Amino acid sequence: MRVSKIMLLAVGLAVVSSCDDFLDVNTNPNNLPTSGVQYILPGAELGVGFVMGNTVQLVSSLWMQQMAGTGTQSDPYDRYSIGPADLNNEWNTIYANLLDDLRQVRVQGREEGNFVHAGMAGVLEAYVWTVTTDIWGDVPFQQALSFDAAPNPEYDPQQQVYANIITMLDEAITDLGKTNVIAASEGDLIYGGVVDKWIRVANSLKLKIYLQSRKKDAATATARINELITLNKFITSNADNFNVPFFSSSGAQNPLYMYNHLTRPNDMIVSTRFLDSMQVLNDPRLPAIITQTGGNYVSYDNGQHTVLNFTAANRSRWGLYIVGRGQTAANGTVNVAVANDQAPMRLITAYMVNYWLAEAALTLGTTGDPAVLYQQALETNFSDISTFLGPTFTPANFSANATAYISSRVAAFTANPTTEGKLNVLIRDKWVSSAGNAYEAYNDYRRTGYPRLALPQNALAGVNRIPTRWPYVQNEIQANSENVPLKDYPAGFLVPVWWME
Repeated sequence: MRVSKIMLLAVGLAVVSSCDDFLDVNTNPNNLPTSGVQYILPGAELGVGFVMGNTVQLVSSLWMQQMAGTGTQSDPYDRYSIGPADLNNEWNTIYANLLDDLRQVRVQGREEGNFVHAGMAGVLEAYVWTVTTDIWGDVPFQQALSFDAAPNPEYDPQQQVYANIITMLDEAITDLGKTNVIAASEGDLIYGGVVDKWIRVANSLKLKIYLQSRKKDAATATARINELITLNKFITSNADNFNVPFFSSSGAQNPLYMYNHLTRPNDMIVSTRFLDSMQVLNDPRLPAIITQTGGNYVSYDNGQHTVLNFTAANRSRWGLYIVGRGQTAANGTVNVAVANDQAPMRLITAYMVNYWLAEAALTLGTTGDPAVLYQQALETNFSDISTFLGPTFTPANFSANATAYISSRVAAFTANPTTEGKLNVLIRDKWVSSAGNAYEAYNDYRRTGYPRLALPQNALAGVNRIPTRWPYVQNEIQANSENVPLKDYPAGFLVPVWWME
């Protein structure tokens, strides 16, 4: 029953909706008969992929100007007109479904001796908490899942939430090292129960958290990252990437594919800023990431749709590496018709880890040569693209073009005389590498100020910078008003999150 609930949730999330009566986060929706952890876990894994591929990705890709909005939701979101009432579904889904189900697997797994499943759920829960606090800042944590005991949970400071996530990851690693009553592979859609890969995810997530907080406590970040480097248990191979798979059946497909090519093909178009950046550098990833129409790329400026509607069906959209292997039509839409050709949701990858290590070495002086790590980040990104696409769909001359591009970019990085200049080069390429998971680009921009982005045309009145957090949701403001911070809109979502300064 619990698996069915999550699968239905996934189907509902496949088309981004503005309906706001989905759930009440302060009411526990999960009073269902207990099911085995091996049946709860796969639904939760898919749920994480669907959440990350829907509104989180939609908003982040617009704000990071990879995409421009040309639809009833995407146009106002592009211009930062996204208020508390627009995000109730996301908040409720995260708290009342994903986190609650993952906590159930953690608790129940330990009780019945399925510690490996508890560990897998702990890593996933830690990831979801990281996304949640990165997006909103201070969030309910300690009291969040005590639906009956604490219907109006207190909001924990982001700094404390980060500390609790590290503790959760340590506990998950401990659980992963214990025994299991059932086969560890049962119910694990991501790694098939391979413990070492889950431990690598946990350590890679720790790296991300320490790097994210480097401006607040550089000494601690440096020490902890160096310890992780010595341990040498990161995701270092694309074969170990933390990817949520999607499937060919209706409702279980990649959400970006469904949204961008099936259900709302005219809601988004590649941003001119993103396209120009790739074209001016002859970035070979362009034809793998963005589709063409009539042999050309068709883009639009962020925010321009408000005063000059772009309605043509011919437009450049997310490409094969992002949505799946398939045939591209003349109007720029993709048809992913073959089973198992859906692209996964790439949560943490080897190239992300190399980018994080390069930034840490550059800004904190942690172990490693930043130029070498930057080169490895590019190499693993290009390798992942060609491996996923295969010989049929990989762009012509991709390997040779990749080699030349990487060489030129590393040379530009090395030649830049300042740390800030090098960081600009590094993050610009990470911006492109984050296509399909723009949440990471949003974190990078808030942490580093790169890539350099301008406000969209016709930005929401009173907004003079790219928002630094999402607004708190209307349901919480109404039901838990005494605890919700920063209720003023839009002023509230212009306040920096804890780790930004």
